[in-house]
Amino acid sequence: MTGPAEQPALPTATEDTPEVPGWAEKSVRDIFAALPVTDTRLDAIRDGYLDCLAGAGRTQDLDMEHDRCRLRAIAAIGENGLLPAAQVKDLDQRLAALEADITANL
Repeated sequence: MTGPAEQPALPTATEDTPEVPGWAEKSVRDIFAALPVTDTRLDAIRDGYLDCLAGAGRTQDLDMEHDRCRLRAIAAIGENGLLPAAQVKDLDQRLAALEADITANL
């Protein structure tokens, strides 16, 4: 007769999900507010981007998760033709720099 089946170990600690720091959320809102277009679709894309950043995974995957969030937002802007290509590229670069700051300050 064998002993009781081994149960999987219960986690001893929960993984922390990074949140978007208040300064970063304000920066994202400022970046989007400075765009030369006022369109409610941009507001929805911005809010989706912030939600995605807030739900980013474990710290070691944070850069990849941030990239995924940013690329989704940029793709949505491009698909909807909300900004000229040069401004989309500038927005992508500004958000990438902000994401690097978020990661560096966690």
